[in-house]
Amino acid sequence: ALNKNPRMEGGYEGEDVMLVVKNADGTTPDLELEAMPLDGSTVGCVKEMVCRGYQSHPHPSQLKLVFSGRLLKDNEQLFEVLGMHDLSHPVIFHVLVRASTDPATPSPSPSPTPSSSGP
Repeated sequence: ALNKNPRMEGGYEGEDVMLVVKNADGTTPDLELEAMPLDGSTVGCVKEMVCRGYQSHPHPSQLKLVFSGRLLKDNEQLFEVLGMHDLSHPVIFHVLVRASTDPATPSPSPSPTPSSSGP
């Protein structure tokens, strides 16, 4: 039996989706990305748009995007991620922003504690 998916047959050429990106911190306002093209867009593209939309301008590597409870990878195609999702409504992604770490200052590592073997 063939998997008859009309979207996959016709492709997504020219089709756009509205994404609403909600930050898990609860204080950052939702970011609306309108007219995000499905054809050729990756999760990495979405991250770049989120970075430009946030006042703090985090680096894309600091962002983790989640959709439908699944952590997304940068190279995933947007049309594959959304699958058969109803695109007539805004699609909600969640974002986690990691604090930036300066590679010049290494984080303190716990020093090993010597084990006492007794008398």
